[in-house]
Amino acid sequence: MFAEDDIERRRVEREAADRAYNEALTALDQAFPKLPESPHPPVAYDESQLAALNDRWGILAANPANHLRGWRRRLALLVWGLFGPALERQQAFNATLVDHLNRNVDVHRATRAGIEATLGAVRGELEKLETFHTKLILYLQTITLFVDTKDRSEHIATLTNLTNAGLSGVADEFRRRWESMVAREQRYVAAVDELRTSIASVQQTGLMLKRELERGLAGATASGPAPAAAAALPASRTDSVNAYKYVCFENKFRGSEADIRERLLKYVDIFEGASNVLDLGCGRGEFLALLAERGTSAHGLDINHEMVETCRARGLDAREGDAMAYMESIPDGSLGGLIAVQVVEHFQPPYLVRFLDTAYHKLRPGSKIVLETLNPSCWFAFFEAYIRDITHAWPLHPETLKFLVVASGFQRIELRLLSPYPSDAKLQHARVPADAASLPMVNLMSAFNENVDKVNDVMFSFLDYVVVGERI
Repeated sequence: MFAEDDIERRRVEREAADRAYNEALTALDQAFPKLPESPHPPVAYDESQLAALNDRWGILAANPANHLRGWRRRLALLVWGLFGPALERQQAFNATLVDHLNRNVDVHRATRAGIEATLGAVRGELEKLETFHTKLILYLQTITLFVDTKDRSEHIATLTNLTNAGLSGVADEFRRRWESMVAREQRYVAAVDELRTSIASVQQTGLMLKRELERGLAGATASGPAPAAAAALPASRTDSVNAYKYVCFENKFRGSEADIRERLLKYVDIFEGASNVLDLGCGRGEFLALLAERGTSAHGLDINHEMVETCRARGLDAREGDAMAYMESIPDGSLGGLIAVQVVEHFQPPYLVRFLDTAYHKLRPGSKIVLETLNPSCWFAFFEAYIRDITHAWPLHPETLKFLVVASGFQRIELRLLSPYPSDAKLQHARVPADAASLPMVNLMSAFNENVDKVNDVMFSFLDYVVVGERI
C-alpha cells in the first residue's frame, strides 16, 4: 500500500501534467491560422464595343475613279492619289486591331474562368484545413479522457482482482465457519430433541406418580393404615408404571394432537346419527373429542393407563382395560359403532380373529366398524413406521384384513388406501434425450422407467389403509 506522502506526490505530479497538457493544447488551438478572406476573381472582359468595331473598321470604299468619266475621273484620281495611301494604311491598322481584339476575347474569358475556379479550389482546401485543425483539437481534448478511463479500467481490473481474491478468501472462511455452525446447530437440535423427550418422560412420570399417590392416600384414608406390603402397586397395574413412556412415544412419532385430529376428521361422518360408539385404542382422545363436538355419544377404551388418564383430564369418557375382556363384558347389540385407529396391528392373529367375531355380535344391525392400520405392503411404511413401534405384534396386509372382516360376517366392505407417499420424493423417471434417435436407447430408457414404476409401487405407495364394514 502507498504511504500518504507517496499519494500526495503522485497527485501533485498528475495535476502538473494536466496543467502542462492543457496549456499546450490551448497554445496549439491559438496557433492555428484563421481562414483568410478569399480574393475576388478579375472583372469580366469588356466586350461592349467589340461588335461596333467589327462593323466600322472598314473606312474605304471601292476606288471612285472606276465609276467616273471625264474631268471627274481625272479629279478623283488626283484626290485619291493625295489621300488614298493614308486611308489605306489606317484601314489596314483598323483591320489588324479588330482582328487582335477578336482573337483575345476567348483568352480573356478562359483566363477569368480559370482564376475563378482556382480561387474556389483554394477556398475549399483552406476550409478542409480549418476542419482538420478543429478535429485535431477535439481529438487532443478527448485523448485525455481516453487515457484516463483506460487507466481507470486497469485500476478497476486490478481492484477487482484484489477484491475477488479477498472475497474468495472471505467466502472460504465464511463457508468453513458456516459448516462449523451448521454442525454445531445439528448437534444442538439433536441434544434439544433428546432433552425434550427426557423432559416429556419426566413430566409423564410425575403425573403418573401423583395420581398413584393420590389413589394410595385415598385407599389408606378409607381402610386405615395398610401394611408395608400393600404399598406396592397391584399386580394388574404393574405395567402402568412404564405406560407414560408410550405416551411420550406417541407424542414424538405418531404426530401432534392437531395432526391426528385433522387425519381423523374423515371418519366423523361415518358415525353420523349413531350412539354409544366405542373408540378402541382411544389414545389421547382426539376422535372422542370430534364425536363430542358433533353430539355423538361415545366412549373410549385403552390398555395404556396414562392414555386413559390423559383423556379423563380432558373430560372425555375413557376406560382402561383389555379389548376382549371389555367386549365380552358388554351385552350383544349394545354398540352403535366401533372404530380402531392404528390398533389391530397390536393384536396377535388368533386374538384379532376372536376380536372381530366378538365385535360383530356386540354391534347393532346397521352399525359400522372402522379399522385403520399401517400398510405393510408399502415397504417404506413397514421399515420406517411399523418396526419402529415395539408394541406392534403382526403386520396386516390390506387384503388379509379385508378377508378377516368379511369372514366375521360384516358386509358392504370398503377398502381405502390412505396417506399417499409424496410424488416428488419417489424415484423419478429418466428423461429420454431429444436427440436420442437410436431405437435401442429408447427401449432401454423405457424399460428403466417401467422398473422405476414397479419399485415405486412396492416401496412408495400408500402408508396407511382403512377397512370399513357394516353389520347388516
